[in-house]
Amino acid sequence: MTDAAPRRPAGRRVSWHRRATRPVQLWMVALVVLGVVHRWVPASTWVIVHVFTLGLLTNSILVWGQHFTETLLHSRPADDARRTQVRRIFLLNAGIVVLVAGMIAAWSPAVVAGAAVVGGATAWYVVDLVRQIRAALPSRFRPIVRFYAVAAAFLPAGAVAGAWMGVGTGEEWALRLHAVHLAVNVLGFVGITVLTTLVTFWSTVLRAPMVDGQDRAAVWSLGVMSAAVVVASGSALAGTDVVTAAALGVYLVAVLSHLWFLARAARTAPPREFASMSIACGLVWLPVALGWTVWLVATGRLDDLSAVTTPLLAGAAAQILFGAMSFLMPTVMRGGPAAVRAGMIEMNRLAVFRLVLVNAGLVVFLVPGGTSWTRVVGSALAFLGFALFLPVMIRAVRAQLAVIREAAAARAAGEKPPRVSRDTPRPEIAPGRQRNLVGALAGALVVVLATGTALAVDPSSPLRRGGQDVAAVTPTGETTTVEVAAVGMRFVPDTVRVPAGDRLVITLVNDDETNVHDLLLANGSGTGRVEPGESATLDAGVVGASVEGWCTIAGHRAMGMTFRVEVEGAPDAAGTDEAVADAGSSSSPGGPPTDDVDLLAPPSDDFVTRDPELAPAPDGTEHRITLTVEETTAELAPGVVRPVWTYNGRPMAPTLRGKVGDTFIVTLRNEGTMGHSIDFHAGDVSPDEVMRTIAPGEELEYRFTVDRAGAWLYHCATLPMTGHLSAGMFGALIVDPPELQPVDREYVLVQSESYLGGPDEAFDMDKIAAKRPDLVMFNGHATQYRRDPLTARVGETVRIWVVAAGPNDGTSFHVVGAQFDSVYAEGAYLLKDGRDAFGGTSGGAQTLALAPAQGGFVEMTFPEAGRYTFVDHSFANAEKGATGFIDVKE
Repeated sequence: MTDAAPRRPAGRRVSWHRRATRPVQLWMVALVVLGVVHRWVPASTWVIVHVFTLGLLTNSILVWGQHFTETLLHSRPADDARRTQVRRIFLLNAGIVVLVAGMIAAWSPAVVAGAAVVGGATAWYVVDLVRQIRAALPSRFRPIVRFYAVAAAFLPAGAVAGAWMGVGTGEEWALRLHAVHLAVNVLGFVGITVLTTLVTFWSTVLRAPMVDGQDRAAVWSLGVMSAAVVVASGSALAGTDVVTAAALGVYLVAVLSHLWFLARAARTAPPREFASMSIACGLVWLPVALGWTVWLVATGRLDDLSAVTTPLLAGAAAQILFGAMSFLMPTVMRGGPAAVRAGMIEMNRLAVFRLVLVNAGLVVFLVPGGTSWTRVVGSALAFLGFALFLPVMIRAVRAQLAVIREAAAARAAGEKPPRVSRDTPRPEIAPGRQRNLVGALAGALVVVLATGTALAVDPSSPLRRGGQDVAAVTPTGETTTVEVAAVGMRFVPDTVRVPAGDRLVITLVNDDETNVHDLLLANGSGTGRVEPGESATLDAGVVGASVEGWCTIAGHRAMGMTFRVEVEGAPDAAGTDEAVADAGSSSSPGGPPTDDVDLLAPPSDDFVTRDPELAPAPDGTEHRITLTVEETTAELAPGVVRPVWTYNGRPMAPTLRGKVGDTFIVTLRNEGTMGHSIDFHAGDVSPDEVMRTIAPGEELEYRFTVDRAGAWLYHCATLPMTGHLSAGMFGALIVDPPELQPVDREYVLVQSESYLGGPDEAFDMDKIAAKRPDLVMFNGHATQYRRDPLTARVGETVRIWVVAAGPNDGTSFHVVGAQFDSVYAEGAYLLKDGRDAFGGTSGGAQTLALAPAQGGFVEMTFPEAGRYTFVDHSFANAEKGATGFIDVKE
């Protein structure tokens, strides 16, 4: 393991790198696939993050950390050590596979086991590095190499924090552990490894000499970073945010000091190739992301730390990784100068185009005030920029292998290689200014077109609101500037007065803690959607007539979010063009008449009936569920298709079931276009955190233990709750009473109301306020159980669980021709096997009466075959769809 070790042929070394880096290539392909199919992958956000950080970053660090250790110490392990290193890499990847599979399956034992294997493999790597450093002869860079071991030692600690989170903990501890996980894994393991490597590697990539004193200064800065990570992680675990923020601030200062020397080297040899340009882009993102992190911690916003994941990992780590790989892969593959040059040339294909896609895409994704459309476009652009590395890498390998094979064939034929001198013409590796300019313009054009398209299709975008309707007035040349706050479903102030002819500029500040808002004026000018805590400016132009305004988020206008601009000395003219009215107003109170819906017709052929059969409670006492908010369309009755807001894609969320004492761990992911939330009535917990509204693209974990039996409702709790619930955001959680007896058939029916708006509206707030539903449905469709009845046989005991989701009406559940011998409502038996609560006999029941949000079940036995009808015996509701059949056979 010293200079005395026998040298081996280059081919043996190449073989080791190829075998060791093979998992990196496989994980890269897996990451591309996940980027395409992530919508259908449970917990996809965290799966993608861990596939990148563990699959790509950790594998790359263990391989290239070993490579640079050998290079800087001038030592190489023996063959047996090489085989051990490869076995360690494959052990690491076995742990990663188990961990990722556990995340997808929501099985905490697999997550813990995988984290243990990953931590153990990395600890083994640390021990091996320490041995190599101690065995090596003194050298200039030996103090630098020590930080490879220091950095790697952080990962086992991060694995412990990750496993702890995987097992599950309270909300406060989850936030602390997430901060520790971020500090030791990203700042410690990844950050310190990257900055250690760049001490020497940056100059190599630039093809320039190191700056004098850089290695000595690096020892100081890396030492400060290491100490800062220890303090930050310890204080985060202790819950002392001030100390954590101070430690992170020290880390940032040390990083800036480190980057100062790298910037000095770049001044003498500016980045010209993809490798150096990509690394430079990553080094720009790094202090930006760190400054953001310090600010979040200093302001006590640990719950928002996931926001820095994108700039830290995609902006900084990924760009540095891909830049380093584009230089290292051709270099280590070797084959002679001509082969390496051929690989380098291919690695530079579309260099600036790819970098523009990545960095501009990240800016579009992260820009304050962006919409869900721009976030999708931004992430797609960045993903495309990264994904293009894969075909470029394949081209580079093929080009390099072609040169190697040509040289081998020439040697086999006895030909001497051409003599290469300084004057021998060779193709340029760097793309050149002209190609870079064309690539930059092409990338910028793609970004502009994609972002413009996103804004054009976003209903809240100014591009969709038509032109301004300015009354004829002489401009005064003056500007009236006002600030309006959105808070508590109100604009404050809700009226402003402006002199006729003044230009009006409104700054909307969203002081609401949870909800997205906007302000649209009837003349077409608007702010676009404004996230909580953010602000946006609306330029109404020169105003000559009074004009109305409102928040366009569904239901907010009906709840009182209206605004008025009063113009002094001008007629009242609050005209609204048709496009603007459609974008922001509710449908008329009348809406589509109910008699247009044929409630005796079957559902459409494309409609799939919701299976009403209730499955038994799953085994185990811990149940992990992912509920993904999706805003889509669905058929609610024959010929009635409307926008719906859903958990997991259908109006009425999945029915959950458990036993008293079970714990539910629910991951709520918002992939909609506005804020949503979830409220489990079965959860006896503080609503402050777990029931908070989350913005599009965010997720939260809601953990609760069910201590009481019952048929519990869960629903979206974001205002207006009536609108979100009637749009489809509700479901049932069944908790079995102790000693619940098995029955022959068991069904669940959740009754809800729909207040139809226009063709593009999820509901009509005026109808909701008037309590005039158009449809009353079981399990999200008005006639599905008339076409596809429930079934039973004569003599079988049938149990039907019923939950009244509302939002306004309850139910009087009745089965025509049947009597209930058991009735259970709101956690108690009213009747059990014909006996009442006092032990009386011969009792029976005809209805199960439930107020909104209540639930229970009934049991019955059918004495004769036939078709039985179940209804809400409030017949006005039955005539609006609350009916279905039970077919009983001999």
